[in-house]
Amino acid sequence: MSPLVVLDACVLYPAAQRDLFMWLAVTGAIRAHLTNEIHDEWMRNVERDYGVARSVLEQVRTLMDRALGDEALVRRYRQHERLFQKTDAKDRHVAAAAVGVSRRSGSGIVTIITWNIKDFDRKELAQAGVAVETPDVFLSRLLVDSSQEVIAAFTRMRDNLRNPPKTSQECADTLAAQGMKKFAGLISGMLE
Repeated sequence: MSPLVVLDACVLYPAAQRDLFMWLAVTGAIRAHLTNEIHDEWMRNVERDYGVARSVLEQVRTLMDRALGDEALVRRYRQHERLFQKTDAKDRHVAAAAVGVSRRSGSGIVTIITWNIKDFDRKELAQAGVAVETPDVFLSRLLVDSSQEVIAAFTRMRDNLRNPPKTSQECADTLAAQGMKKFAGLISGMLE
């Protein structure tokens, strides 16, 4: 089974990371989940930092939701926030969403993908059947475990870039610049 993940807003904020994780989900390499609150956070930050019109971001959100399917949007998870008293208050909703996914699926550990590892109490997460990893660590491991699926998603992401088109190395370099150095090195080596 593909790993169950909850994508934090900081992973969806950079377009290249958001794009790669959406292709990973569409190709079945991962089973991605998020909430309306996570959507609102990444959209608000992109609008603020880059001046992208909210209407454009809403279109991106609609496409993401359509690609991920109805099961990806987590609802009725707030009651699980009480399990995470040591987790940063701003991130409890993400941990609670992961518990919601875990209980709904009834199988396996759910991994929160975030750059804000320090904001989550690992002991609380483990007790709830949840793990937390950075995108770089998670994707590096996934690439080793499921290389065909990850390469297929990466290739589809690259091939979808048309304005301007990018090479595999340019895509890897973009991800490396966003902190995904290990993954970028691994995938570059596999695509040579």
